[in-house]
Amino acid sequence: MSGPPVRLDRATFERVLQRASELQAQRQEVGETLSEEEILALGREVGIAEAHLRQALVETRMQGAVVREPTGWLDRAVGPADLVVERVVAGESDRVGQALTAWFEKHELLAVQRATPSRISWERLDSFAGAMRKVRAAFDTSRGPSYLERAQLVTAVLTPLEDGYCHVTLIASLHKTRAGFVGGASVLPVVGTAAAGIAVVVGAPALLLLAGAVPTLGLGWLAARSYRGVVARARVGLLRALDELERRPALPRPEPPAPARSRALAQDIGGVVREITREVRKAIEEGKR
Repeated sequence: MSGPPVRLDRATFERVLQRASELQAQRQEVGETLSEEEILALGREVGIAEAHLRQALVETRMQGAVVREPTGWLDRAVGPADLVVERVVAGESDRVGQALTAWFEKHELLAVQRATPSRISWERLDSFAGAMRKVRAAFDTSRGPSYLERAQLVTAVLTPLEDGYCHVTLIASLHKTRAGFVGGASVLPVVGTAAAGIAVVVGAPALLLLAGAVPTLGLGWLAARSYRGVVARARVGLLRALDELERRPALPRPEPPAPARSRALAQDIGGVVREITREVRKAIEEGKR
């Protein structure tokens, strides 16, 4: 009796798929370069949907032409102040912008700051209107927790691509949040240094001073590094918006088929005719009286 079929995890599946593609390319003696049509033909042979291949080609062409996160020493030590995620999604840029606005307003409680055809910025409302929005959101069971509550500004850069595709770059600004973490962390070494100076004045041993200074510096470093948790949460917030665009593409709604429109028109005309007939009969009966 044979056992249950072997199941592969995602990483193993990707390795198998990559190796199968290599073997297929070797069998067909593919050269160093391929045209898009040749890639699509290979994809059809192995059963990959043409739409997925075209999207992968567009994403590959966009690499190197998108906004990148800064890589200064403070970004490496503490974490970036500007988070950047990007993806190619299905839909025209105007509809993608509308879908993003609806998502951020409902799930992140953000309001539009500025909007152009290629760029939209959202900010958090700190006024009374923002407080009322939070109160209403607390009773809305259809939305989950907010992930961008520490972001001062969220920006979307929309780049139209081939028909039906759009490249989306989302940028979350955390400059004030990072400055608060770094400022709070810098206070601890200052306090430790001041305490060490007082200890020197009163004649404390040097070893005792060193034993007190090292933990203070360590606590300051840990406080600054805790900002990375904020970065990770904000990145999830941006990725959730892109995931929503993939789950529910911002595509134009298809028009109803012609027979359905004809039936609806016939029903409307029939209703008007019945109403006119009813009024005529009513007038005739009143005339007989």
